[in-house]
Amino acid sequence: MRRFLGALLGATLLQAPATAAPAHKLLVVSVDGLDWRYLRDRDRLGLKIPNIRKLLAKSQVADGVVGVWPTITWPSHTAIISGARPDQSGILSNARGTLDPSLSFWSAKKLKVPVLWQCAGRAGRTTAAVTWPVTMEADITWNLPEVFIRRNGGSMDLESVAKYGTPGLVAEITRTYPSFAQQWVDDRIRTLATIYLLQKKHPDLVLTHLVDLDSDAHDRGPFEADANATLERTDELIGQILKVLPKDYNFALVSDHGFERVDNIANLKAIAAAQGMAGELKPMGGLVVTGDPKMAEWLRTQSGKGDVGREVPRDELAKYAPALGDIVAFEPAPHVMFGRSERDVPREPPPEKGDHGFWPLRSDYRSVFLLSGPDIHPVKLGPLEMVSLKDRLAQTMALSCPGP
Repeated sequence: MRRFLGALLGATLLQAPATAAPAHKLLVVSVDGLDWRYLRDRDRLGLKIPNIRKLLAKSQVADGVVGVWPTITWPSHTAIISGARPDQSGILSNARGTLDPSLSFWSAKKLKVPVLWQCAGRAGRTTAAVTWPVTMEADITWNLPEVFIRRNGGSMDLESVAKYGTPGLVAEITRTYPSFAQQWVDDRIRTLATIYLLQKKHPDLVLTHLVDLDSDAHDRGPFEADANATLERTDELIGQILKVLPKDYNFALVSDHGFERVDNIANLKAIAAAQGMAGELKPMGGLVVTGDPKMAEWLRTQSGKGDVGREVPRDELAKYAPALGDIVAFEPAPHVMFGRSERDVPREPPPEKGDHGFWPLRSDYRSVFLLSGPDIHPVKLGPLEMVSLKDRLAQTMALSCPGP
């Protein structure tokens, strides 16, 4: 593990250059919460995912993608198409609260760096998005943004999507697919929208975000029967998209973060207080940080003994989270998250059986990247950094898109 981390933090990161090829149109499908272990361990898990298996055989395939901090949905999706860390892109968290463009991270106007759809638009290319994060008010040709007043698992209310999407697009799709106009935008609806756009609009760039796997992995735990079944259903939907994908499109399958089973919430402030310790301590779910030397030493005494895991080296902090500054940070132990509340209960059951938001270099905790197309030859890429994906995607379109 230590040797792997050292190599990953080096200059080359095992990143083979993307194959030089003529420009093609591009469809990017993100499966939220698709941890690379679903693909790596597909036989052991007994997964019936024939379409993804075919993609693995004919694609450029990363041996896992190391994410950005924090490893959550909206900052990660922005990193994929911007090549920027969250502190650079300005998208620091998921959108939440009132559905108001001026608030939270709903609006594309919050972006501080160029993203792939903007670069495509400036080059005269047409673009489309299906519930891709941070696309409210985006300059996208055909847009169904990820916005919601109400949620139902991974689904969001169609009323909000229609209100802030391209005028008339929901009605237009419904004329072709009458069942499209249901209350909730789930992955079936997202797939219908993607197929419609491919067949009727032929955008140069399509960004589609499928969400149902993430929801079930939260509720029931990753790599378990319910999440596995949802992934198999997702594979069916991907197969429907691939069946109609025009021959002049490249296809990228990506995801935003890994996933971990959570068995226990450790409230470190309560644990420290029970041992007579007090001081600055900031739990962040998948990380705890402190600038207090006494609390840092206390965390070191706890490391490896139960709730507290590895101390994050300073070079990792400087690379992935420079905004945290000069602090000491620790990961939780396996299957533990740190409680953010001020509760005086040392340990308690988790509200969800699975979660993400862990440190990007947590062992085996990675997302996915597969790229296939008419002139792309299959190759194993080794581990990649999420911030490197934008350049690979832009290159398939012969598109210039500056970095942060």
